[in-house]
Amino acid sequence: MNTILFKAGESCKPNIIETVVKYRTMKDNNRNLNKRLYIATMCSRHRDILREYDIGAELDQFCTASNMEGEARSSANVEIQELQADAHSMILHAPFNELFPAAIDPGARKLAMRRFNEASEAAASFGITKMVVHSGYVPFVYFKEWHRDRSVEFWEEFMADKPEDFRIVIENVLDDEPYMMVEMMEQISDPRIRLCLDTGHALCVSKIPVTEWLRATAPYLGHMHIHNNDGTGDLHSDVTDGLLDMEKFLEEALELCRQDTTFTLETLEGTESMKWLADKGFIQADRNTGASR
Repeated sequence: MNTILFKAGESCKPNIIETVVKYRTMKDNNRNLNKRLYIATMCSRHRDILREYDIGAELDQFCTASNMEGEARSSANVEIQELQADAHSMILHAPFNELFPAAIDPGARKLAMRRFNEASEAAASFGITKMVVHSGYVPFVYFKEWHRDRSVEFWEEFMADKPEDFRIVIENVLDDEPYMMVEMMEQISDPRIRLCLDTGHALCVSKIPVTEWLRATAPYLGHMHIHNNDGTGDLHSDVTDGLLDMEKFLEEALELCRQDTTFTLETLEGTESMKWLADKGFIQADRNTGASR
Protein backbone atom coordinates (compact mmCIF):
# COMPACT_ATOMS: atom_id res chain seq x y z
CA MET A 1 0.00 0.00 0.00
CA ASN A 2 1.31 3.45 -0.88
CA THR A 3 1.89 5.72 2.12
CA ILE A 4 0.22 9.14 1.99
CA LEU A 5 2.28 11.86 3.67
CA PHE A 6 1.17 15.32 4.77
CA LYS A 7 3.17 18.38 5.69
CA ALA A 8 2.98 19.72 9.23
CA GLY A 9 -0.34 21.50 9.76
CA GLU A 10 -1.81 20.20 6.50
CA SER A 11 -5.23 18.63 6.82
CA CYS A 12 -6.11 15.29 5.29
CA LYS A 13 -8.89 15.90 2.81
CA PRO A 14 -12.04 13.78 3.33
CA ASN A 15 -11.83 12.24 -0.12
CA ILE A 16 -8.28 11.00 0.60
CA ILE A 17 -9.41 9.51 3.92
CA GLU A 18 -12.28 7.81 2.13
CA THR A 19 -9.92 6.39 -0.48
CA VAL A 20 -7.61 4.94 2.19
CA VAL A 21 -10.54 3.38 4.07
CA LYS A 22 -11.93 1.85 0.89
CA TYR A 23 -8.49 0.46 -0.03
CA ARG A 24 -8.03 -1.13 3.39
CA THR A 25 -11.53 -2.59 3.25
CA MET A 26 -10.83 -4.00 -0.20
CA LYS A 27 -7.56 -5.56 1.04
CA ASP A 28 -9.37 -7.13 4.01
CA ASN A 29 -12.08 -8.52 1.75
CA ASN A 30 -9.50 -9.92 -0.66
CA ARG A 31 -7.75 -11.71 2.23
CA ASN A 32 -10.97 -13.42 3.30
CA LEU A 33 -11.05 -16.81 1.59
CA ASN A 34 -14.32 -18.21 2.98
CA LYS A 35 -16.20 -18.12 -0.31
CA ARG A 36 -13.12 -19.31 -2.20
CA LEU A 37 -11.88 -22.00 0.20
CA TYR A 38 -12.62 -25.71 0.03
CA ILE A 39 -11.64 -28.66 2.20
CA ALA A 40 -10.53 -31.86 0.49
CA THR A 41 -12.50 -34.93 1.53
CA MET A 42 -9.17 -36.74 1.85
CA CYS A 43 -8.74 -34.74 5.08
CA SER A 44 -9.72 -37.03 7.94
CA ARG A 45 -11.70 -34.27 9.71
CA HIS A 46 -13.43 -32.81 6.67
CA ARG A 47 -16.94 -33.44 7.99
CA ASP A 48 -16.28 -31.63 11.27
CA ILE A 49 -14.57 -28.78 9.42
CA LEU A 50 -17.50 -28.32 7.03
CA ARG A 51 -19.89 -28.09 9.98
CA GLU A 52 -17.73 -25.49 11.72
CA TYR A 53 -16.61 -23.27 8.82
CA ASP A 54 -18.53 -21.72 5.96
CA ILE A 55 -16.46 -23.27 3.16
CA GLY A 56 -16.85 -25.72 0.27
CA ALA A 57 -15.78 -29.31 -0.31
CA GLU A 58 -13.49 -30.80 -2.94
CA LEU A 59 -14.62 -34.35 -3.55
CA ASP A 60 -11.88 -36.98 -3.69
CA GLN A 61 -14.27 -39.94 -3.78
CA PHE A 62 -13.64 -40.53 -7.49
CA CYS A 63 -9.86 -40.11 -7.55
CA THR A 64 -9.83 -43.86 -8.12
CA ALA A 65 -11.86 -44.47 -11.27
CA SER A 66 -13.40 -47.73 -10.07
CA ASN A 67 -15.28 -45.75 -7.40
CA MET A 68 -17.49 -44.43 -10.21
CA GLU A 69 -18.90 -47.94 -10.67
CA GLY A 70 -21.22 -50.36 -8.85
CA GLU A 71 -21.59 -50.40 -5.09
CA ALA A 72 -18.66 -48.01 -4.64
CA ARG A 73 -20.50 -45.40 -6.72
CA SER A 74 -23.69 -45.85 -4.70
CA SER A 75 -21.79 -45.43 -1.44
CA ALA A 76 -19.97 -42.34 -2.75
CA ASN A 77 -23.26 -40.82 -3.90
CA VAL A 78 -24.76 -41.11 -0.41
CA GLU A 79 -21.68 -39.53 1.18
CA ILE A 80 -21.62 -36.65 -1.31
CA GLN A 81 -25.32 -35.95 -0.81
CA GLU A 82 -24.68 -35.67 2.94
CA LEU A 83 -21.81 -33.25 2.35
CA GLN A 84 -23.98 -31.00 0.21
CA ALA A 85 -25.90 -29.94 3.32
CA ASP A 86 -22.80 -28.31 4.86
CA ALA A 87 -20.65 -27.22 1.89
CA HIS A 88 -21.41 -23.86 0.26
CA SER A 89 -20.36 -25.43 -3.06
CA MET A 90 -18.34 -28.37 -4.33
CA ILE A 91 -15.49 -29.15 -6.71
CA LEU A 92 -14.87 -32.65 -8.05
CA HIS A 93 -11.41 -34.18 -8.32
CA ALA A 94 -11.31 -36.42 -11.36
CA PRO A 95 -9.67 -39.87 -11.33
CA PHE A 96 -5.99 -40.04 -12.18
CA ASN A 97 -4.61 -43.56 -11.74
CA GLU A 98 -3.16 -44.79 -15.07
CA LEU A 99 -4.83 -41.94 -16.96
CA PHE A 100 -2.52 -40.09 -19.35
CA PRO A 101 -3.92 -37.33 -21.61
CA ALA A 102 -0.74 -37.28 -23.69
CA ALA A 103 -0.53 -41.06 -23.98
CA ILE A 104 1.40 -42.39 -26.97
CA ASP A 105 -0.82 -45.48 -27.16
CA PRO A 106 -4.18 -44.48 -28.73
CA GLY A 107 -5.93 -47.05 -26.53
CA ALA A 108 -4.55 -45.42 -23.39
CA ARG A 109 -5.68 -42.02 -24.64
CA LYS A 110 -9.20 -43.36 -25.24
CA LEU A 111 -9.29 -44.75 -21.71
CA ALA A 112 -8.33 -41.38 -20.27
CA MET A 113 -10.99 -39.61 -22.35
CA ARG A 114 -13.66 -42.09 -21.28
CA ARG A 115 -12.84 -41.85 -17.58
CA PHE A 116 -12.72 -38.04 -17.61
CA ASN A 117 -16.06 -37.96 -19.41
CA GLU A 118 -17.52 -40.25 -16.76
CA ALA A 119 -16.15 -37.93 -14.09
CA SER A 120 -17.68 -34.87 -15.74
CA GLU A 121 -21.03 -36.69 -15.86
CA ALA A 122 -20.69 -37.46 -12.16
CA ALA A 123 -19.95 -33.78 -11.51
CA ALA A 124 -23.02 -32.72 -13.48
CA SER A 125 -25.22 -35.09 -11.45
CA PHE A 126 -24.34 -33.07 -8.34
CA GLY A 127 -24.52 -29.67 -10.00
CA ILE A 128 -20.73 -29.28 -9.88
CA THR A 129 -19.16 -27.03 -12.54
CA LYS A 130 -15.44 -27.19 -11.68
CA MET A 131 -13.30 -30.32 -11.98
CA VAL A 132 -9.64 -30.89 -11.10
CA VAL A 133 -7.61 -33.08 -13.46
CA HIS A 134 -3.99 -34.18 -13.25
CA SER A 135 -1.60 -33.11 -15.98
CA GLY A 136 -0.48 -36.72 -16.46
CA TYR A 137 3.10 -35.76 -17.26
CA VAL A 138 5.58 -38.60 -16.66
CA PRO A 139 9.31 -37.73 -16.77
CA PHE A 140 11.48 -39.95 -19.00
CA VAL A 141 8.36 -41.23 -20.77
CA TYR A 142 7.22 -38.08 -22.58
CA PHE A 143 9.31 -35.38 -24.16
CA LYS A 144 8.00 -32.09 -22.82
CA GLU A 145 7.19 -30.80 -26.28
CA TRP A 146 5.16 -33.94 -26.98
CA HIS A 147 3.29 -33.73 -23.68
CA ARG A 148 2.56 -30.02 -24.15
CA ASP A 149 1.18 -30.36 -27.68
CA ARG A 150 -0.78 -33.58 -27.08
CA SER A 151 -2.26 -32.09 -23.89
CA VAL A 152 -3.54 -29.07 -25.81
CA GLU A 153 -5.26 -31.40 -28.28
CA PHE A 154 -6.67 -33.68 -25.58
CA TRP A 155 -8.15 -31.04 -23.30
CA GLU A 156 -9.67 -28.97 -26.08
CA GLU A 157 -11.26 -32.12 -27.51
CA PHE A 158 -12.51 -33.08 -24.04
CA MET A 159 -14.11 -29.69 -23.45
CA ALA A 160 -15.70 -29.41 -26.92
CA ASP A 161 -19.06 -30.87 -25.86
CA LYS A 162 -19.16 -29.62 -22.26
CA PRO A 163 -21.62 -27.00 -20.97
CA GLU A 164 -20.55 -23.36 -21.12
CA ASP A 165 -20.35 -23.10 -17.32
CA PHE A 166 -18.21 -26.22 -16.90
CA ARG A 167 -14.51 -25.67 -16.17
CA ILE A 168 -11.44 -27.82 -15.64
CA VAL A 169 -8.23 -26.95 -13.83
CA ILE A 170 -5.08 -28.91 -14.71
CA GLU A 171 -2.93 -29.81 -11.71
CA ASN A 172 0.85 -30.18 -11.60
CA VAL A 173 1.98 -33.52 -10.16
CA LEU A 174 5.29 -34.86 -11.51
CA ASP A 175 5.92 -31.67 -13.49
CA ASP A 176 9.37 -30.41 -12.48
CA GLU A 177 8.89 -26.82 -13.70
CA PRO A 178 5.94 -24.55 -14.48
CA TYR A 179 6.93 -23.39 -17.94
CA MET A 180 5.67 -26.40 -19.91
CA MET A 181 2.23 -25.88 -18.39
CA VAL A 182 2.39 -22.16 -19.18
CA GLU A 183 3.31 -22.94 -22.80
CA MET A 184 0.39 -25.36 -22.95
CA MET A 185 -1.98 -22.66 -21.72
CA GLU A 186 -0.63 -20.20 -24.27
CA GLN A 187 -1.77 -22.61 -26.99
CA ILE A 188 -5.18 -23.42 -25.48
CA SER A 189 -7.97 -21.21 -26.81
CA ASP A 190 -10.78 -22.38 -24.50
CA PRO A 191 -11.08 -19.99 -21.51
CA ARG A 192 -12.80 -22.73 -19.47
CA ILE A 193 -9.45 -24.52 -19.18
CA ARG A 194 -7.13 -23.19 -16.49
CA LEU A 195 -4.43 -24.45 -14.13
CA CYS A 196 -4.37 -25.77 -10.57
CA LEU A 197 -1.15 -25.09 -8.65
CA ASP A 198 -0.47 -27.80 -6.07
CA THR A 199 2.02 -26.33 -3.60
CA GLY A 200 3.03 -29.67 -2.10
CA HIS A 201 3.79 -31.25 -5.45
CA ALA A 202 5.82 -28.26 -6.60
CA LEU A 203 7.71 -28.26 -3.31
CA CYS A 204 8.83 -31.89 -3.39
CA VAL A 205 9.14 -32.51 -7.14
CA SER A 206 10.66 -29.29 -8.44
CA LYS A 207 13.88 -27.42 -7.71
CA ILE A 208 12.14 -24.19 -8.71
CA PRO A 209 10.74 -22.27 -5.71
CA VAL A 210 6.99 -22.48 -5.24
CA THR A 211 6.81 -18.69 -5.36
CA GLU A 212 8.24 -18.82 -8.90
CA TRP A 213 5.63 -21.42 -9.81
CA LEU A 214 3.01 -18.99 -8.56
CA ARG A 215 4.39 -16.01 -10.49
CA ALA A 216 4.72 -17.99 -13.71
CA THR A 217 1.28 -19.61 -13.61
CA ALA A 218 -0.77 -16.82 -11.95
CA PRO A 219 -2.34 -15.51 -15.19
CA TYR A 220 -3.77 -18.97 -15.85
CA LEU A 221 -4.67 -20.16 -12.35
CA GLY A 222 -8.23 -21.14 -11.54
CA HIS A 223 -7.53 -23.19 -8.43
CA MET A 224 -4.86 -24.18 -5.90
CA HIS A 225 -4.18 -27.08 -3.57
CA ILE A 226 -2.48 -25.81 -0.42
CA HIS A 227 -0.42 -28.09 1.79
CA ASN A 228 3.21 -28.26 2.91
CA ASN A 229 6.10 -30.72 3.25
CA ASP A 230 9.82 -30.92 4.01
CA GLY A 231 10.81 -31.49 0.38
CA THR A 232 11.32 -35.24 0.73
CA GLY A 233 7.88 -36.36 -0.40
CA ASP A 234 4.23 -35.51 -0.96
CA LEU A 235 3.38 -35.60 2.76
CA HIS A 236 0.27 -33.39 2.75
CA SER A 237 1.48 -31.78 5.97
CA ASP A 238 -0.21 -28.88 7.75
CA VAL A 239 0.27 -25.51 6.11
CA THR A 240 2.89 -24.44 8.69
CA ASP A 241 4.75 -27.78 8.77
CA GLY A 242 7.24 -27.55 5.93
CA LEU A 243 9.57 -25.47 3.81
CA LEU A 244 6.97 -23.13 2.34
CA ASP A 245 6.17 -19.88 4.18
CA MET A 246 2.44 -20.24 3.66
CA GLU A 247 1.44 -16.82 4.95
CA LYS A 248 3.71 -15.00 2.50
CA PHE A 249 2.68 -17.37 -0.27
CA LEU A 250 -1.04 -16.82 0.24
CA GLU A 251 -0.60 -13.06 0.49
CA GLU A 252 1.22 -13.02 -2.84
CA ALA A 253 -1.28 -15.42 -4.38
CA LEU A 254 -4.15 -13.12 -3.44
CA GLU A 255 -2.30 -10.21 -5.02
CA LEU A 256 -1.51 -12.01 -8.29
CA CYS A 257 -4.49 -14.25 -8.95
CA ARG A 258 -7.91 -13.50 -10.33
CA GLN A 259 -10.74 -12.97 -7.88
CA ASP A 260 -12.43 -16.21 -8.94
CA THR A 261 -9.39 -18.39 -8.19
CA THR A 262 -10.34 -20.96 -5.57
CA PHE A 263 -8.23 -22.78 -2.96
CA THR A 264 -8.49 -26.25 -1.44
CA LEU A 265 -6.85 -27.20 1.84
CA GLU A 266 -5.39 -30.65 1.17
CA THR A 267 -3.74 -31.72 4.42
CA LEU A 268 -4.12 -35.13 6.03
CA GLU A 269 -6.12 -33.95 9.04
CA GLY A 270 -7.14 -30.35 8.41
CA THR A 271 -8.10 -28.98 11.83
CA GLU A 272 -4.83 -27.28 12.76
CA SER A 273 -4.43 -25.73 9.34
CA MET A 274 -7.97 -24.34 9.49
CA LYS A 275 -7.25 -22.81 12.89
CA TRP A 276 -4.11 -21.22 11.48
CA LEU A 277 -6.00 -19.80 8.50
CA ALA A 278 -8.54 -18.31 10.91
CA ASP A 279 -5.86 -16.90 13.24
CA LYS A 280 -4.16 -15.23 10.27
CA GLY A 281 -7.43 -13.72 9.06
CA PHE A 282 -7.68 -15.72 5.84
CA ILE A 283 -11.04 -17.14 6.89
CA GLN A 284 -13.73 -16.27 9.40
CA ALA A 285 -13.43 -18.37 12.50
CA ASP A 286 -16.76 -20.22 12.25
CA ARG A 287 -20.30 -20.09 10.95
CA ASN A 288 -21.38 -17.84 13.81
CA THR A 289 -19.14 -14.90 12.88
CA GLY A 290 -21.42 -13.52 10.23
CA ALA A 291 -20.30 -15.33 7.12
CA SER A 292 -23.07 -15.24 4.54
CA ARG A 293 -23.92 -18.37 2.58
